[in-house]
Amino acid sequence: MLVLLQETFRKRGSIDPAQKKILDAVWERQFKRARDERPSDMGVWSLIKKQVLSAEWFDVLDLIEAIVKYMNMYPSGYDSGLSKVLAEAYNSRFEHYLVGYRFIGEEVTPIDSSAEAGAVTTASSDVASIAGARHHLGRAIELLADRQNPDYPNSIKESISSVEAVVKKVTGEGTLGSGLGKLESAGLTIHPALKGAWLKMYGWTSDDDGIRHGGIEAANADQALARYVLVTCSAFVSYLIEEGRKRGLLQ
Repeated sequence: MLVLLQETFRKRGSIDPAQKKILDAVWERQFKRARDERPSDMGVWSLIKKQVLSAEWFDVLDLIEAIVKYMNMYPSGYDSGLSKVLAEAYNSRFEHYLVGYRFIGEEVTPIDSSAEAGAVTTASSDVASIAGARHHLGRAIELLADRQNPDYPNSIKESISSVEAVVKKVTGEGTLGSGLGKLESAGLTIHPALKGAWLKMYGWTSDDDGIRHGGIEAANADQALARYVLVTCSAFVSYLIEEGRKRGLLQ
């Protein structure tokens, strides 16, 4: 873990002003230390090393996630994609050492399959031009990835809402239930069994006892269920967008 960070920073060069901003952010925001007490870069690195080697695993993941975000926030002029490279390198290490997390964008998310993580990452890219879907999918990931206060019921709500936003973009209908019924007339045909499955999924989250209404099912929403819904909705979002683009319904 530590070696990857050090190698990445070494590529920036010791005089890179962006590196100083990143270490400043780590010192002040992650370690909660006063700015006027900030030691040399090596002093900050010593604290990073101590955190990686001795802190609880979730604190280490928090630190790694924060550094990737800071790298994207403070890119240098010659390595603007380095935060993505670092996240991908960590994903390879996570997979090799059977760590049950993957970077999805800048969030360390409790998904332990590269195929599942790939589905969510692809969907996040696919919805870039659909503001509502982009917002809902991003929130679903954030709520699931929050290691201190994960919100599984609301992550599920946001995952379903991302599908609803794509269907609305295609059909103009305000809800997923009505929109699924209008896909064919809008020019996008899906298999009746697949449409039926999604109508049932929508019904499960939207009836009086469903998660979207804070019903009794919300108490049973755990990480496994939220992860399943996120991955499933991500795959369906990508499918709808690809089919919509083939038919000229989406850009």
